[in-house]
Amino acid sequence: MGKTNGVHRTFFLGSTVAAVIVTGLIGCSEGRVTYRPIDDGEGGGAPDAGADAADSGDEDADVPSTNGGDDCNFECLGECAPFRPAGFSFPFLAWIGPNDGTAPDCPDAAPVEQFNWYADLVIPPKQCGPCTCSLSTGACSLPSTITAHAAPCTPPEGTIATPTNPPANWDGACIAEGAIPPGLSCGPGVPCVQSVTIGPLGVAGETCVAIDASNSTTAPPPKPSWSQIARICEGSAFGACEPDEHCIPAQQNGFRHCVERLGIHACPDEDYTEPFIVYEAFEDQRTCSPCTCGAPEGSSCSASITLYEDAICSADTFKASASSTKPTCLDINPPGQGIAAKTATLPTYHSGVCAASGGVLSGEVVLAGPRTLCCRP
Repeated sequence: MGKTNGVHRTFFLGSTVAAVIVTGLIGCSEGRVTYRPIDDGEGGGAPDAGADAADSGDEDADVPSTNGGDDCNFECLGECAPFRPAGFSFPFLAWIGPNDGTAPDCPDAAPVEQFNWYADLVIPPKQCGPCTCSLSTGACSLPSTITAHAAPCTPPEGTIATPTNPPANWDGACIAEGAIPPGLSCGPGVPCVQSVTIGPLGVAGETCVAIDASNSTTAPPPKPSWSQIARICEGSAFGACEPDEHCIPAQQNGFRHCVERLGIHACPDEDYTEPFIVYEAFEDQRTCSPCTCGAPEGSSCSASITLYEDAICSADTFKASASSTKPTCLDINPPGQGIAAKTATLPTYHSGVCAASGGVLSGEVVLAGPRTLCCRP
């Protein structure tokens, strides 16, 4: 991209590379600086007419001729590199190697670290679960029904029933409500109290707590990491080259001349032939479905119910162990005894188990901002 009668210098500015052509020095002619924005071939449109002219070697479209003579011939102080392929950026210096902290700083000739791009993402497995459930918890309530029957357990359908129910929200204290007097008859020779059926205890608010083993460790799970880095450095160089070449900082310290283009593309057949696919970032879209628990199984509530012949709960008739799983029926022997009062112990909740579900991995790690680097071999 040089002229034999001018000095060419390339500056790399911001996120876009711009070619700056400086013509003339002291003793040659009045200099002129031209900034030409360079498209990377994606999203910015085709290179402008000036760039096309430069590609073709006809630099008169950009740089006026000077009359400085031989004093204006300056050898490139960097290195003459082949001009950019169509659709690619102007050449720059890139170091490509392990992303282990040993990547060198940009050289003095190209001191601006413009980008770090990456390759070869290492994706460790993402832990989901296993999901488990704690034992169930719940609240118990005492039976709401206590009924005497005029037949032994289990009384057939149609048997005369005499309720002796406790009050609502009974706490188990001694109560004389709904007393049945002794000797109560439900027919000739048929005592009303031959058996007593205690209704099931109530159970409410049962639940299990879901436990996700993947969240139970103190150390955070490993994240994906790049194993390769491409460090892009920009700088400037003075001097003249052949019309189809570009004066840029020389390759040094492992830094190579490369061009780039947004997206994944094939490299040219000559000059910048070695491809590297790099990326700007990644997004880990992997997720674990939440751990959940099913309904408790095997849980129950129990309490001891005592029936008394007197109203002050001092002379017990019988005791029964009641449960939430089903009604409890006990025969009264001898039949015909009275039920004057009743007490109950505080109910006890017996934990059950819940079936766990969830902890299923879905999604993937998505690479973002692919770019094709094409470097000189």
